[in-house]
Amino acid sequence: MEKFMLIFHGGQTHNQSPEQMQAHMSKWMAWIDKLAKAGKYVTGEPLVPGGKLVSGPGVKTVTDGPYTEGKEIVGGFFIINANDINEAVEISKECPDLELGTSVQVRQVMKINM
Repeated sequence: MEKFMLIFHGGQTHNQSPEQMQAHMSKWMAWIDKLAKAGKYVTGEPLVPGGKLVSGPGVKTVTDGPYTEGKEIVGGFFIINANDINEAVEISKECPDLELGTSVQVRQVMKINM
């Protein structure tokens, strides 16, 4: 098994009623439960909007952000176990936020021997 990071970009949930938000959150919890029971889910967290961006040689620039187009904002991540990238992509296709316009970036976690 390899580890993969699913990075969730964009998606619009702020126009939902409290009931719609609760129903949508239930979809997320069911997906996490399914992955956990299959030994695929490792961890994951949503991210609070905004933050700070640190850049430049010698770390001379710290700005508020990231403030980019909504579709580019990273809203959260999962770390999953999968046999290969094809399986990780298939798992990502079950993301509940896809129906809200989210895209999922699938990246393999590099193993580093120490």
